Amino acid sequence: MNMLPNPIQLVQTSEFNINVETDHIILHGNVDESAGVMLRGSVVLHCHETTKVRSIMLKFVGKAKVNWTEGLGSHQRHYKDEKTIIKHEWSFLPPHRKTYHLPEGRYKWDFELPLPGDLPETVDHDLGQVYYRLKAVVERPTFLMNYTDKKVLRVSRVLLPSSLELTQSLVISNTWVDKISYDISVTSKVFSMGSLIPITFALVPIAPDLQVRSVSCVLKEYTTLTAEDHSKMEGKVIKHLRDEHFPTTGPDAWTKTELLPVPDYTSHLVQTDSYCDLIKIKHKLKFIVSLMNADGHISELRAAVPIIIADISPEEDENALPTYEDAWKSVPYDPAQIAALVERGDLPPSIAISAPNEAAVAASQALVSSSDTDDDNDHSANSSLTNLNSTTAWEGIDLSRVPSYTTAIRSNRLYSFSGSLPGYESLVVVPGNRAS
Repeated sequence: MNMLPNPIQLVQTSEFNINVETDHIILHGNVDESAGVMLRGSVVLHCHETTKVRSIMLKFVGKAKVNWTEGLGSHQRHYKDEKTIIKHEWSFLPPHRKTYHLPEGRYKWDFELPLPGDLPETVDHDLGQVYYRLKAVVERPTFLMNYTDKKVLRVSRVLLPSSLELTQSLVISNTWVDKISYDISVTSKVFSMGSLIPITFALVPIAPDLQVRSVSCVLKEYTTLTAEDHSKMEGKVIKHLRDEHFPTTGPDAWTKTELLPVPDYTSHLVQTDSYCDLIKIKHKLKFIVSLMNADGHISELRAAVPIIIADISPEEDENALPTYEDAWKSVPYDPAQIAALVERGDLPPSIAISAPNEAAVAASQALVSSSDTDDDNDHSANSSLTNLNSTTAWEGIDLSRVPSYTTAIRSNRLYSFSGSLPGYESLVVVPGNRAS
């Protein structure tokens, strides 16, 4: 039997990736306080052979969507809406009537984008979503497969330690006439995913022979969806705790602290508090104290307080800040390249300098240089490599001045001293501009 040749070659001869500093974007402060954050990364194309390319583009988009149905049968109505929160596009190799020829090599294009501080947090609900995504595309000539890569980013918000919500505990105090006096307290208004919420009950009986039958604590999530000027609220119990062994001995206050766990992010059982035009998420703690009277009659004491569920607590965020000498750890977004340089001995672990990719710059400039030569049907991008330069790590730095913490983390120079500064005899030649 004769086999027909496949006219389309499906073997990808290049590697194409999006690298970012972090795929978890953390905004500090509420929507009125946050100054935003800088999204930084790079698009890397590794050509194993000369590759024909028409264009290279990168798109960043943030969207909110809702989709739900109400009613039954002929009265059923469908609600759906979508809104673009943020959008940006980069053109690393602009579309052109001629085809780029990229010689074998590794090409890297850096990008950055300031993100506003009022972005809504990521939401992944059954009836609505808020999501952020990067998508890069290498457009190939006709009949050749395009290269694509996608990266989903998660946006979270952490309140500032100075926020009023973080300095106040929540206390519910009241007296049920002729029955019981009570204090229900929670240590804070903000709790992170995966944490424990301590809830302290202090009950003082007034009626004789009163007993606590049970104490219940409930974490409830409220989701409000909006589409076509129509809103829908949905409540869901996230966590429930019931204690039937509450101490009720003696005439003094009966006190006990219950620990209510908040599910972690990986469980997908809880969302963080979020505010968006199409979808809003809030949380409440609800308490039920079931009392047994002397005659056997059951009475219930009910109360509720609003709380905030955050992806990261302010304490965790504060502890996560790098030390001064480790500030460089927040800078690199191409760890594979750094690791390869260190492994080859081109880059010592104690100090490194990030350099732009000359091949990618040359590819971007190829269009400009080709505008004066219309005789050729296509143009190629130069991906020549340069040798190690002789510039030392300290050249161009004023050694009499110590950079600030902010300057250190924004610098393109990467520092890691492992507890001590390198000696002058340990200065080494570092790589200059080249594609690795």
